[in-house]
Amino acid sequence: MSISIKGSNFPLLVMHVYSTCLEAIRKSLLEKIEKSPIFLLKNTPIVVNVSNLNYRSNWDALYQTISDSGLFIVGTCCCHDNKLKEIIIRSGIPVLSQNVTILRKDFPEYLRKNTLTTSKTQLITTPIRSGQKIYARNRDLIIIANVSAGAEIIADGNIHIYGTMRGRILAGASGNKESQIFCTNLSSELVSIGGHYWLSDQIPKEFSGKAVRLSLKNDALTIQNL
Repeated sequence: MSISIKGSNFPLLVMHVYSTCLEAIRKSLLEKIEKSPIFLLKNTPIVVNVSNLNYRSNWDALYQTISDSGLFIVGTCCCHDNKLKEIIIRSGIPVLSQNVTILRKDFPEYLRKNTLTTSKTQLITTPIRSGQKIYARNRDLIIIANVSAGAEIIADGNIHIYGTMRGRILAGASGNKESQIFCTNLSSELVSIGGHYWLSDQIPKEFSGKAVRLSLKNDALTIQNL
């Protein structure tokens, strides 16, 4: 077995990688996609458990293999190799901090994220095009421009978008549940705070295209007008 995909108390599907053979992983993904209707949705968000990998694993190739299958990697977890962690972070993917408790041998993992104190702020004043990925590590992110569909905006802290937001936006990527999202025109493909997410069709329609503020309350996403 090269991979398994499990539900968990973490609000996203978690992919456990047991093999470094990319062809085996590709075949396993195709089989699971054919059998599981949930994966028929393009860009289904997923977290990759890398506990069985190390820095010698070809993370970039693995990332591409998973992405080519139609899944959207929003983060990794259970990274025990510091060199691998550096490689993953350089690729723009968050490494989620957590304490892991296995409730039963075959039971889903329970992830309790550590909070993160952010410092400084990253400011971007140019439009973010489709295919671009921005990751503000250990800080807040402010974008004074439009973000196109297909772009990915990720920050460990808060995210402010002073423009139209059409891509994917993930605040509190390292588990900070106090993070918030502020946007002057929300039309996102995906919004996420601290691992909790909505796809575009889950965002209340009355807030589409409006100036909004998103936050977590009782471990659930909430949205209100600015």
